[in-house]
Parts: sequence; structure tokens; C-alpha cells
Amino acid sequence: MKTISAGLDTHLAGEVTTLARCLKITQVGGTVAAYTDHDQALIVSGTTYNPFSVGNATDVVTGNAFNPDTLDIGGDNSSAGITAADLRAGKWDFASFVLFAVNYADLTQGTMILRTGTIGEVTMERGEFKAELRGLIQSYSRGIGQLTSPSCRADFGDVRCGVDTSAYTVTGTIDSVGADNVTLYDAARTEAGPTGGTAISNVTRANPGRITLATALRVPNGTPVSITGVTGMTTINTITVLTNGASDYLSFDLSVDTRAFTAYAGGGTVIELGSDSGYFDFGLITFTSGLNDDLSMEIKAYAVGQITLHLPMPYTVAAGDAYTLRAGCDKSLATCRDRYDNVVNFRGEPYIPGIDKMLAVGRK
Repeated sequence: MKTISAGLDTHLAGEVTTLARCLKITQVGGTVAAYTDHDQALIVSGTTYNPFSVGNATDVVTGNAFNPDTLDIGGDNSSAGITAADLRAGKWDFASFVLFAVNYADLTQGTMILRTGTIGEVTMERGEFKAELRGLIQSYSRGIGQLTSPSCRADFGDVRCGVDTSAYTVTGTIDSVGADNVTLYDAARTEAGPTGGTAISNVTRANPGRITLATALRVPNGTPVSITGVTGMTTINTITVLTNGASDYLSFDLSVDTRAFTAYAGGGTVIELGSDSGYFDFGLITFTSGLNDDLSMEIKAYAVGQITLHLPMPYTVAAGDAYTLRAGCDKSLATCRDRYDNVVNFRGEPYIPGIDKMLAVGRK
């Protein structure tokens, strides 16, 4: 049952209508984006709705079934004022929307609400974006409850975890940034990194570059490794995958062309990723200045003075950007018990038999 004004009701009953649809999207932070499928801007209740495609009229279907109702919108992201960086930054996550119709020839007749809900999946390809508008019924399709798991289901420091993370949080300033916008450097970070690893004796300037090790690193091809401490050719100080490893385990290829890099000047260690844990592994960095101010990213690997993110930040990180850095948790029972003394709040079930036990059969 829709409530509309008497004037709009009379207009809809006529043989010819002059209707336009308007879409208002409000980000969680309060920023508003407003569009209309009319060929001119419309001002409705003080908000200006700029011309832009808001989907086809036939996409809006109302029925009595309990099915989630969705509507897709899309178009040129530049004309919509939506950038790929903003999408990666999560600025449009959980944004609410209102889709309504108006009589563009007489806006005083008010509005007729067509849909309300939240923004769903947003994708970008070749300069165009596509967003899914999910109606209120979508909420009823969400799963409620939790599944058992050997690892903890709480997030480090949340209400269920209960650990006070202030004792495990530091502040600092970025010294330099790798070309991938993933590897960050701060010489002031002296917290413990992973132990072990194998020293590097040489790195060639070739396509691809090849690393020679002082002692054998006995891991198979395809193993992710972290490279730290290389001087001169500092670009390779990041996470890579061991490729074309020699049979004696003393050398392997990098995945990059190093001919344009500064010559290797010595130093450096190769560590199998996951073989040990750096202090900030699985942690979280939050920027407090720069283009990424107030944005966060998970830490994939940490070594002394070197922070490698899981994904690039939405905007370019620059030297001088300030940050807070929080230690992480791998969600294992051992880490919860031994490192944080918080096993009473552990939210996993490591001793419940898994699917392998359920499928096991008797053997002679």
C-alpha cells in the first residue's frame, strides 16, 4: 500500500503521465549522491537530482512472494561522481537508498516511493560501474547463527574477544613506500619479526631477476616467501612466490624484471611465509593522515621495519603519512592462550572432530 498525494494520484490515473524516477543514495558517513532518469536536473525537497541512468522501469516489480527484490543501476563512473578508489575504500558499503517517482512537470505533487534498501554488490569494469540495489526483504535472506570451527570466530579486540588492544597498538610515520603500494617501510619499527629464514648472497639484474641464497631453502615451487633487508635493490623487499627453484634449493626466480632496478648492494633474508610470525602479522594498520586518512587494511606479513599489506590501499600511500598499527591474532588456541592469556574468551572448538572423522571407515 503506497501513500501518495491526491494530485499525484490524479496524474497517475490520466492517459498520459510525465513521470521521472529519482534515486538518492546516502553513505554511512552522511554523504549524499542523487540522480534522476529525467533529461534535466530536478530539485526535490532541497536535493538536486542530476541526470543519470537509474535502471529500466520494468526492473521494479512488486509481488506478494517473499523473494528478495533487487534493481541494478550502472553507467559511466565519471559522470556519476563514483571512483574506483572510493569503491575500494568502502565509502559506498552499506549505503542506504531511496528510489521514488515524481511528476517532473509538477514537483509539488510529491513523491511515490518505489523502493528503499541498501547498496549491495558494486563492480567496475572499463570505466563503468554497476551497483545492485537490494530491497528491505533482502534482510530476511541473511543467515543467523554461527558454525563451529577450530579457529576463533571473534575479531581481535572486539566485544566477544575482550582483549584491550591499546597495549598492543603503536603509532608511527611511513618512511617510504614500495612501487606496489603494498609494502610500507618505517625504520622506527623495531618489534620482533619472524625468526629463521635464509640469507641472500646475490640478486641478478635480469628478466626475470634471480635470487641466490647462502644456504638451501627447502621449500617447493609456488611457496609464498617474504623478502626483507635487501639494500640497493630495495624494490624486491616484499612478498613473492618462489618460482623455478633450483634442484639444490639455492636459487629461484623473482616474478619481476629487475634490469631497471638499482644493483643489489648486499643483505637480505628470504623467509617462508607462515613459517613463523612477525609481531604485527594478521594485525591492522589505520592511517591518521594523508589520502587514506581513517582507512584501514590488514597486515599480511611483518618484518623489522617492513609492513606488507594484504591489498593495496585505495589511495596512494606517501612518505610522511601517519598511522596506528595494531598487533594481530591468527585465531588459534595456542596464540589466544600463550600470547594474550585470553583462552577463557576463545570462540572456537578445536577439539570437535572434523569432517574427516565423520567420513572415516573401519580398516583391517
